[in-house]
Amino acid sequence: MVRLFLCEDEIVMRDGIKNHIDWEKEGIEFVGEASDGELAYPMILESKPDILITDIKMPFMDGLELSELVKKELPNIRIIILSGYDEFTYAQRAVSLGVTEYLLKPISPGKLRESIRLVAEKIEEERDLIRAEEEWAKAEQEERIAIEKGRLFEALIMNNMSTSEVLDKAKELEISLTARTYRMVLISIALTGASADSFSESRNRLKDEIITAYETDADCIIFDRGLNGFAVLVMADDRSGSEELTKENIRILQETMERYEDIEYFIGVGETVNRLSEIRNSYYEATRAVANRFLVENDTEKVVFAISIDEDDKENKSSGNKVPERLKLNIEPVIDSESPHKAIENFLRTGSSVEAEPLLDSIFLAIGEQNANSLIFLNYLTMDIYLAMARFVKEIGADSEEIDKECGDINDLIVSSMNSEEIKAYLKKYLLKVIEVRDSSSAKKYSRLLSSALSYIDECYANEDISLNKVASNVNISPNHFSTIFSQEMGKTFIEYLINKRMDKAKELLMTTDMRSSEIAYAVGYKDPHYFSYTFKKTQGMTTREFRSRGRSTGEGK
Repeated sequence: MVRLFLCEDEIVMRDGIKNHIDWEKEGIEFVGEASDGELAYPMILESKPDILITDIKMPFMDGLELSELVKKELPNIRIIILSGYDEFTYAQRAVSLGVTEYLLKPISPGKLRESIRLVAEKIEEERDLIRAEEEWAKAEQEERIAIEKGRLFEALIMNNMSTSEVLDKAKELEISLTARTYRMVLISIALTGASADSFSESRNRLKDEIITAYETDADCIIFDRGLNGFAVLVMADDRSGSEELTKENIRILQETMERYEDIEYFIGVGETVNRLSEIRNSYYEATRAVANRFLVENDTEKVVFAISIDEDDKENKSSGNKVPERLKLNIEPVIDSESPHKAIENFLRTGSSVEAEPLLDSIFLAIGEQNANSLIFLNYLTMDIYLAMARFVKEIGADSEEIDKECGDINDLIVSSMNSEEIKAYLKKYLLKVIEVRDSSSAKKYSRLLSSALSYIDECYANEDISLNKVASNVNISPNHFSTIFSQEMGKTFIEYLINKRMDKAKELLMTTDMRSSEIAYAVGYKDPHYFSYTFKKTQGMTTREFRSRGRSTGEGK
């Protein structure tokens, strides 16, 4: 609501203005009155009105002096001067002070009310502009922060930045990475009964709920990994504190995700490390833990497979011939004729390249030393895994001959006398190549997806309610994942692209039609013509009128 203050020394005039206008009906809050500028000044500073009505001729401090003082403290205030003196010098000084209206007495209540209404409408328009700009700026900032936070996560797990560079990037995002211990917790999520990259409102609600849960937790930093789920970096003063925080994190995550019936999830916990540069090691161990989900036979809709590889497990792992207690699997389902290829088939659909090696390590560890020394069993296992990979390559329409040429012919492998390590090395190489082919196919899919999204934007940019969420829903992926793909491929955020699209169309209409600026605003998707004009000037460096005049004069001069 617009706030108004009245300063008038004639009590009859003051009471008439105060009592003969229905302020509430006009959408105005009457916040105070005074008989002269000296009394009014402190009251105005305290009440901070949007409009000041003041007489120009008053004792102690006149209206012009009051206006000058008030403007210095409240530069955005609108001032309406009431004057019985029709002299040019008064009006001239009033203009120099930025007075909005200069009205001569006597003035009718209707005329004053109309002037006040016009000023109030202008104030509301400007407020709408500010709100609209703040909303767009906030949306764009959130999109940029999400992208930069993703880059910070990549820097932590790839070690492709120096420690000082990582700390500087974290500081820009107002994230503190100062701690004595670090531990990575990975949460892999997938929709049940739907493809892994399907758009889901449940996935978005889950994302919002999990991120909100960590907003005020300085000891944990959550990273949204899009379709791959989430990563939580747990920071503590010592290993004991890290263990307690990790348990609490798992509890929170489980309680949250159990409320989503259509989401299957897995949790992997890495080792506790002491340096920022060692976070990648914790991430790798967490990834190894999550990769074991492909070896678990599960009949329920959800699985929690949390593995913490710490000091005790490191000793077992380094022995080379003993499976850590928490990684032991029942040998029967593993050596069953369907289990190895099922694990590989599941992995190829949703697994990542970093999980390939730990998955095969787990398969070979699980078959046992006796089976690993049996050439017959190794040949069986090799063919089982190879055929699963070959079927997948055919399924995605890729050329298996190119992979065979690079990795070697499977027939040569079978007839050769090779030990389990050589066979495992061959399968790892083949599996990584298949993933590379799959990801290349996905890149093409994203190219098609982006093309579809751009077509949708081209068709719907003039809809005032178009948003990143709506476009992402149209191409059937999550908004966060779409935002990442869009910014990477287009070199700009979705909001930047949409504004440019609207401005380009607006410039076309300005040059090829006689439509008014307000009509063009609606035609390109702005419900507020004033905000359209503001955006146009901000992005193009000139008003719509200046653009039209300059463009047409240039065209006439050719």
